Amino acid sequence: MSPMLQNVSPGLIHEAQLGNQESMDRLAELARERLFGYIYRLTLNYDTTQDLLQETILFMIQSINQLEHVDQFWHWMFRMALGKVQHHYRELKHRRRIFERSKSEQMCIHHRVTANYNDGLTELLRKELSEVVFKAMNRLQLKYRNVLVLRCFENLEYSEIAEVMNCSELQSRVLFFRAKSSLRRQLAIRGFGGQYFLLALAIFGLVTTSAKAASSTTITAASLEVGFIPSLLAAMSSKIGLVLTAEVIAMALALPLQTFLFAIGIACFAGLCLFLICLLAIYNA
Repeated sequence: MSPMLQNVSPGLIHEAQLGNQESMDRLAELARERLFGYIYRLTLNYDTTQDLLQETILFMIQSINQLEHVDQFWHWMFRMALGKVQHHYRELKHRRRIFERSKSEQMCIHHRVTANYNDGLTELLRKELSEVVFKAMNRLQLKYRNVLVLRCFENLEYSEIAEVMNCSELQSRVLFFRAKSSLRRQLAIRGFGGQYFLLALAIFGLVTTSAKAASSTTITAASLEVGFIPSLLAAMSSKIGLVLTAEVIAMALALPLQTFLFAIGIACFAGLCLFLICLLAIYNA
């Protein structure tokens, strides 16, 4: 993302709030350029993205005077766009409609992957991986796609993600860990192991961004780090961790009082096993 798109001057926002049409048009242009990739990566549908993007820009124009802290402009816009996406999915669920990608999206994928990702891979592998990534992303929960997009493609800090998603910083880190693990599993199911993870994210970034921003789409290993404690919490709250914990509690309650010390020993052993499993999950994530 170019610095111009990352930073919007307070003066431009103030002028737009005062009714300056030229400033409003410029602000809408910058917002449209940045939010296209954000919304597209959440919906995975080109036509839907265009509709929701237009709704978001119109709502921004109508409510720009409600923005009190101009330094929070992008956080405000992300929350607004996320609200539009969530409302869209609620309507789809209500009408029991099945999510399908449009033909225009398929054309967009082929064109952008062929034109923008030229690093020696064969065209067949590029096309195959792009299809795999879209299918894998489509299998993720919306909140997982959202946190991946905000962290990997919008380059937000965890504290900023927490503000957009209305949660704590620790929760945003745990959520990112789970999202990353879920995406790895989806890629692995489709035959692409961990060595393709960064490549998959990079291709997803290229085929879901506007042409102007495509050249600056980069994913770094540092952006995927969440810290040891959030990783441990996420692993312990996984299905395996919860099942083991429940089994240990059930065993302790079933034992007679005189064998309580034996129950404690079992619990300690199970806790050690759980800790080792968590460490293994963190290592593989």
